[in-house]
Amino acid sequence: MTVKDIKYKAEKKFKKIKLRDDVWGFQIQPNTKFTKGISRKEIDQLQVLFGFDFPWDYREMLLVFSNLDIPMISINPENESDIEYSENNFFYNYPEDYEKSRWLINDIEEFKIEAEAALAEAGFDVSQIVGYIPMYNHRALVVFKDKYLSPVISVWGSDIIMLGNNLKEYLKIELFRY
Repeated sequence: MTVKDIKYKAEKKFKKIKLRDDVWGFQIQPNTKFTKGISRKEIDQLQVLFGFDFPWDYREMLLVFSNLDIPMISINPENESDIEYSENNFFYNYPEDYEKSRWLINDIEEFKIEAEAALAEAGFDVSQIVGYIPMYNHRALVVFKDKYLSPVISVWGSDIIMLGNNLKEYLKIELFRY
């Protein structure tokens, strides 16, 4: 499945979303679509900002889409008139969110042993890691020398788990659950 396929299926699913008033937290709103991707030149500039080349899957994602066009919504289950809209993008937008997302890199560095243990257990050679790209909230794309690798980890302090053995698997988990 390509990133374009994932985009298409997710947008189709977003059309049918029913907002839930019985859960806490932000939800994707009905009829949400993805925003246009960015150019190859902009991707090259982001690689300079991060200091390493991006995995092929991430480059493909950035070319196809960059975010969601409608803010997420949170409906208070105890008071349905208490509605809040997310001020944050679904995915981090770079370069705008570069500094804002650095907390996640700091957490990964602080709990490097736990991050590497999760990746090694999943079969990745952690000696080949070149960096991390915060994706969304506390999820990060792990960047290896091999640009065909693109695992995603979830980092909550020292609680670090695999959230996808590659970016496409992660996107399906993140976007198809709604």
